[in-house]
Amino acid sequence: MAGVWTALLLLTILRGTGAQVDGYEGCYVDQADRNFPDEEKWDGQLTNDRCVSHCRDRGYPYAATEFTFQCFCGTEAQFNNLTAQFNNLTAARPDDECSTDCTGNSGEKCGGAWRMSVYAVLALENEIRLVGGSEWGRLEVRTYNTKDWGTVCSDGFDMEDAKVACTMLGLGDASFIRDTTYYGEGTGDIKMANLGCGGHESSLFDCSYDGPGSGSCTHGDDVGLVCDGVWNAGDVGIIVGVVIGVLVVINIVVTIALIFCQKNKTRGRVLDTAPPAGGAPVVVHTSSNVMYAPGNATYMQQGVAFPMQPVQTVPYAQPNQPPAQFPAPPAYDQAARPAVGQPLPQ
Repeated sequence: MAGVWTALLLLTILRGTGAQVDGYEGCYVDQADRNFPDEEKWDGQLTNDRCVSHCRDRGYPYAATEFTFQCFCGTEAQFNNLTAQFNNLTAARPDDECSTDCTGNSGEKCGGAWRMSVYAVLALENEIRLVGGSEWGRLEVRTYNTKDWGTVCSDGFDMEDAKVACTMLGLGDASFIRDTTYYGEGTGDIKMANLGCGGHESSLFDCSYDGPGSGSCTHGDDVGLVCDGVWNAGDVGIIVGVVIGVLVVINIVVTIALIFCQKNKTRGRVLDTAPPAGGAPVVVHTSSNVMYAPGNATYMQQGVAFPMQPVQTVPYAQPNQPPAQFPAPPAYDQAARPAVGQPLPQ
C-alpha cells in the first residue's frame, strides 16, 4: 500500500512541475520589457530541451520557455536580476504557476502567462574557456552536466599544462603563463590545482590534478594563458608569401599603366605626312592644350549635337501606405510562429 501512495505522490509532483529537464532553475515572473530580451523565438514544436539547445548554440548561459510556445535566452547578469520585484510579486514563483503545456510535448510545462520556466544551459562535456580575449585570458573550466565555471590554480601549472589547454581550445601552442595582474581574479570554485600534464594530452581532464577544496589555493592564484592562435609557423609563411606576391603584381601593373599614359600624351600633335602638290613643305599643327582621354572614342562632325545628354533622375516618392505583407520573424528550425487569429499548434 505504501508503494501505491509513493507512486501517486511522485505522479502528482511530475504533473505539477511538468517533468522539467536538467538545469531547471525555477518559475519566474516576466514583464513587458522582458527579463530575457534576447533571441526571442516562437515555436510550434517547443520543448524545454529545444529552447535550451537554441540558447546554447548562441552562447547564452540561460534559457526560458513561456506561455506554451515562446523561447528566450538570457545572460548571467539578466538571471541575477530576476530577484527584483514585478507587480508586487517576487520574481521567483511556485512551480505550479508555470503550468502551460509545451507545444512540442504536452507532458512538459513551458512557463505560463507572464511566467518563465528558467533553465541553466549545462555543459554537454568537460569544457574550458579563456576569459578576457579570444586567444588569451583567465583559464576557467567546468565539468559535464554542470553550469558553474571555476578557475585553475597556478600552483604546479607549467608550460606542458598550458600547451594542453591551448590545444584543447584549438589555439595551437602556448606562449605565456600569466598571473592575476593580467586578467584578474575569478569567482566560484577553484576546480583544478597541481595539474600534471605531459604536453601530449588532448584535454586537461586527461591529466592528473587535485579537485576543488583539496589545496590551499585562493583566487589570487588563478592562472591565465596566452596561446599562439590558430595559425602555425607554416601557415604564416604561406600568408606572407601570398601578400608579397600580390604587392609585386600590383607594382608591375601600376608601372605599365604609367608608361602607357606617358606615351599617349603625344597624341595632341597632328601631322600632315603627305606633302601637297608642288612640293610645299609639310605643316605640323600642334594643339596648345594637350589632353589625353583613355579608352575608345568616336569623332563628331561639326554642328552635330552632343548625343550624351544628362538624364534627370526621378525623385523618390514616399509610398502612401505600408506594404500589404511584412516578412515573418525568424525561427530557429522552422517558421512556426502562428499567424494572426490562428490557434497555436498542439
